[in-house]
Amino acid sequence: MRTSLSAIALSVLVGGFVQAQEGVDFSGRWILESSSASTETPRALSVRQSLATTNVRGEAMKPFFKDITIEREVEGSTRAEAHQIGVAGGVVEGTSGSGTLGRSWGRHEAVEWDAKTLVFVSGSYTGERPEAGVWSERREEWSLDAGGRLHVTITTRGSSDAPRTVAAVYQRE
Repeated sequence: MRTSLSAIALSVLVGGFVQAQEGVDFSGRWILESSSASTETPRALSVRQSLATTNVRGEAMKPFFKDITIEREVEGSTRAEAHQIGVAGGVVEGTSGSGTLGRSWGRHEAVEWDAKTLVFVSGSYTGERPEAGVWSERREEWSLDAGGRLHVTITTRGSSDAPRTVAAVYQRE
């Protein structure tokens, strides 16, 4: 009886811990089920997310997913990438030499939660700010449906390109 109560208490604690975390756990291997694109859509994704449960002093805190590593398998190759979740940043560089006064370029990227959707944004531009001069942007959104399938929607747009959206659905292996 005592062992059963301990197991129940542990289940309640673990269940509460998982429910209290911020974000969705996309960890696992995902196999492409359907896509609106052709060969450019990865056939499989391998995803790992790290869950932070303590702060820098080792004290307990509300759990959150701090980073995500993605391996995208396309025909003949695998591309790996890693992102910090909740971090936005970029680079802006300008010049003021003869003949280049006012020219600048920049890059930006962010990986953030929008409710239960993980959003990756990256872009570049040659003007004074994003969407100025020659620019491009890529927005990738990840979410799970009620059946546990992963929906990935990628929208690309730019100063010289019409917006394009590709949607893919993956099933956990």
